[in-house]
Amino acid sequence: MKKKVIAIVLVAIVVVGGLGYARSRKNTTHYLSVKTASVSTGDIQSYLSTTATIKSKNSKDYYPIQGKVKKVNVKVGDSVTKGQVLVEFDVTDPNISVKQAQINYDNAVLAKQVQVNANNALKNSIPDLDKQISDLNNQINEAKKNPQTANNISALQSQLATVQSKRDAASKPQFSDEQLKQSDNTIALQKIALDTAKDNLSKSQSTIVADFDGVVTALNVAEGAATVAAAQPAITIQDVNNLKAVMSVGKFDAAKIQLGQEAVIKSGDKKLKGKVSFIGPSAKTTTSATGTESTLPVEIDILDKPDGLKIDFDTDVDVLLGQVNNVIKVPAESLRTDKNDRNYLYVISGGKAVEKEVKLGLQSDMEAQVTEGLSNGDKVILNPSSSVKNGVTVKEAGDGK
Repeated sequence: MKKKVIAIVLVAIVVVGGLGYARSRKNTTHYLSVKTASVSTGDIQSYLSTTATIKSKNSKDYYPIQGKVKKVNVKVGDSVTKGQVLVEFDVTDPNISVKQAQINYDNAVLAKQVQVNANNALKNSIPDLDKQISDLNNQINEAKKNPQTANNISALQSQLATVQSKRDAASKPQFSDEQLKQSDNTIALQKIALDTAKDNLSKSQSTIVADFDGVVTALNVAEGAATVAAAQPAITIQDVNNLKAVMSVGKFDAAKIQLGQEAVIKSGDKKLKGKVSFIGPSAKTTTSATGTESTLPVEIDILDKPDGLKIDFDTDVDVLLGQVNNVIKVPAESLRTDKNDRNYLYVISGGKAVEKEVKLGLQSDMEAQVTEGLSNGDKVILNPSSSVKNGVTVKEAGDGK
């Protein structure tokens, strides 16, 4: 009897223990630990960050004339004012080349006119020659009828042959269309030479004078040295107080750039205000060891005083592409895009991950505007791993529950 009681007690203990273990197994929940962020309302600014080269908004190369440098009044780094004489030359009469070019041009025009006049003269002679031919034919016919004038037939026929030969020649221009075209080409070439000579004359003054206030940034002439016209700039003047940032953007970024967009130009620890002032009308293609690249030139006027900026140095630039205020936004690291370009993310609802498709507005590197699909206060999962699926049980990292 005692053994039977002990056996019953052991069975009861096993049953109770089994029920407790089952309850323990039932209450144990497997979950994924995730980092989250709360959906908030705020402002978003989207920037294009790139590198630009500092250039002067007002720069000019002054070319020398053929001659000898008489005097150089400045050196590199000097500040100059508008109207200041920079370089003086000893020059011969610059009008000689213009006069010679004008003579050559006039002669070409005259030669073409002679050809045209000759062709017109032949054309205009045709009616008179036709009348002479008709008259001679009539005279020959009359001579054949009258025996007394029969001896004149031979002379009349000889005259007719001569006139007919002239008539045949008159039907063909003395100068062909090709010859006239060649004359036109000669005139065009002489006109170019004349225009070039006149242009050089305007530049061929005995002095180089500054057109604006600036700084001498290049000087390629020396006193006493001979110069060759248009070989290289004699002197370069640049306005160092009015600068711009010049950059090149690729096809993807070019579509975002618009005239008037605000920009920030970084100079050391300073940030200078700027504005997009020029967008190139066409792309430029460059070739390198890695291949070809097409970029669009963009210029940004620097509006603040350009302290610390040096011409031809590179600088960092941020162009403000867009800005929205008081909008629902999420961290960029919460967003995912599927193969159909559908944007989605995961929110936590009832301890589970819930996939939500979202419509996006303005995006920056760190945040994105959500125009549809979320509410302020929702919690989104950051950097969801491949294990995070719709309906998976999740737990916020740091949650002790």
